[in-house]
Amino acid sequence: MIILGIDPGTAEMGWGVIESQKGKNKSAGPKYVNHGMIKTSSDEPLSKRLLIIKRGVEDIVDAHAVDEIVIERVVFNVNVASAISVAQSYGVILLLAGERDLPVYEYNALEAKLIVAGHGRADKKLVQQAIKKRLHLKEHPTPVHSADALAIAICHLEKGKPAD
Repeated sequence: MIILGIDPGTAEMGWGVIESQKGKNKSAGPKYVNHGMIKTSSDEPLSKRLLIIKRGVEDIVDAHAVDEIVIERVVFNVNVASAISVAQSYGVILLLAGERDLPVYEYNALEAKLIVAGHGRADKKLVQQAIKKRLHLKEHPTPVHSADALAIAICHLEKGKPAD
């Protein structure tokens, strides 16, 4: 099973793809596939930025034959403008998932940090180190938005959520 993790955002959206090793080798953890960023320019109109995000996620889904999408649920207490921006990118991902009939799951950052790094308040560097170790990478995954996306994907796999 191929899982696409997403750290949503309009300016920078991190993504990470892992493969479940369950059934192949019961002791094997997740297998790293790829990670990266989808970036948009604030000089572009919002409609164009959202289209760039949708097309970027479509390319990832197609390139890696994604089976499930997992999105980081972002909680905002203060910055309403930022919350709206993230919600717009989140909506684009949900639209794409609906078009492709892909199940979507969501977890908050605390859940992912707890699963990946062993502590819900782990800092970015500790999360990157834990992902490096868990996925047997030579370097820490960067940038941090991509690392967060990989963490969300790992969290989903570790929690063992079945497909819809």
